[in-house]
Amino acid sequence: MKKTYLLAPLALVVALVGCEQQTNEPQEAQSQVESSLDDAQNAVKEGTEQAMDSADNAIDSAENTVSEMVDHHNAKTSLDWNGTYQGVVPCADCEGIDTTLTLNPDNTYSLTKTYLGKEGEALKESGTFKWDETGSVVILEGLTDSPNHFFVAENQVIMQDMNGETIEGDLAEMYHLKKQ
Repeated sequence: MKKTYLLAPLALVVALVGCEQQTNEPQEAQSQVESSLDDAQNAVKEGTEQAMDSADNAIDSAENTVSEMVDHHNAKTSLDWNGTYQGVVPCADCEGIDTTLTLNPDNTYSLTKTYLGKEGEALKESGTFKWDETGSVVILEGLTDSPNHFFVAENQVIMQDMNGETIEGDLAEMYHLKKQ
């Protein structure tokens, strides 16, 4: 269809050039040829604009598809997150806190903390968890006296601070609980 659309003005130009050779008024024929050439150029330009519009629409569609794919690609949907994670996190007044977190597929958890170098039983808590809006952080419900946000990564969870922020600094690596 586009080839026909672009070739029609060119055919008109060829016909007019033939007419120019038969007429006694070369000025009039020259004017008709120039007008036809302008029409042909405009047709090509319109075809190019239509092609560019189509390309823009295709790019917009591709960007939307990629955006949707990115929105759906997160820890919750892409990682094998359920399981048991363990590590020793820093402690202000003990040798460390041996921490074990189990995340179950039914969105329940169990958390066990053992204060190393101190007497007493391990603290055990359990309940349900929810995912944050990004699908990358689990929030343990019911905990108020300790961090309850854990960023879920490949084969590990990373404990967040009391405000749900990533812990930084020299000890940051110690807040990573490895999958068992």
